[in-house]
Amino acid sequence: MAEDLVERVETMKREIDALQIAFLSQKKKPWYKEIPVIVSVAALLFSFGTTFVSYRRTEVQDVQNLRQELRGLLQRLAALPKENLEATKQYAGDPAAINIISSYLNQENEILARQSAEITRRLPKDTVTSTEYYAIGVAMGNSYDLQNEKAFLKLSEDTAKDFNTEVAAERSLGNVDFIMGQAGEGRVEYQKALNIFSKYPGYDPFTMAGSNILTELAWATSEAALGARPEASQHIESAQRLADSLPPSQGADMLKAQVGQSRTQFERGAVSATPGISPQLPTTPPKNH
Repeated sequence: MAEDLVERVETMKREIDALQIAFLSQKKKPWYKEIPVIVSVAALLFSFGTTFVSYRRTEVQDVQNLRQELRGLLQRLAALPKENLEATKQYAGDPAAINIISSYLNQENEILARQSAEITRRLPKDTVTSTEYYAIGVAMGNSYDLQNEKAFLKLSEDTAKDFNTEVAAERSLGNVDFIMGQAGEGRVEYQKALNIFSKYPGYDPFTMAGSNILTELAWATSEAALGARPEASQHIESAQRLADSLPPSQGADMLKAQVGQSRTQFERGAVSATPGISPQLPTTPPKNH
């Protein structure tokens, strides 16, 4: 459509130039004082205006259609892990059935993730949200496409406008970097996640401590999977100190339980880093923000 518009503008320009040359060659008064010329130019401008409006309307409609398609794909992608979990419970005594269902769901996940990625490449960048980039990155990771997972998580991090999405992207990037053998880059991402509230000030102490606890535990998991047990132990201890600093509450108890579970898994050597969703903390509204 854009090429048609450019071609139409060029045609109009040539027609106006031709009219001007024709009248000048006849030594008549200036072309802009000739009624026939004015009418012709007006007609051309009107034609151009209607063409441009039609192009813009079509462009907006195309974006809306792509956005609608993307929403449908992401909704289906979000449902797949739940269906996989339900199948695991439903066929708990039949490992073969679980493997077959998981295989089909993974194939669907890969197809939908790639379709979603293709749509985002066709959409204007300002029409795709950080959360959507994040969801596509997670879906790529669920199909073990680590390169594309990292690319879309990076897009999510770069376009995030809220702390919860950005910190989740940074944790997930840290995890992917460790899996890909890029521990140095992973540590940078985890440290950025710990420093998140210097960029988003004004949150309450529970939200800040809770977010950092989740970051420390995710970091510990990545270090443990790499075999760096002293570093992993250090991050678990940091998470424990943060949890112990929280006043008694149901939320604090849940976080302490998470720390205890991670410690137990670490001591048993059962901690491993895998592609997947980085935990996000339900937050209270920020203060002065």
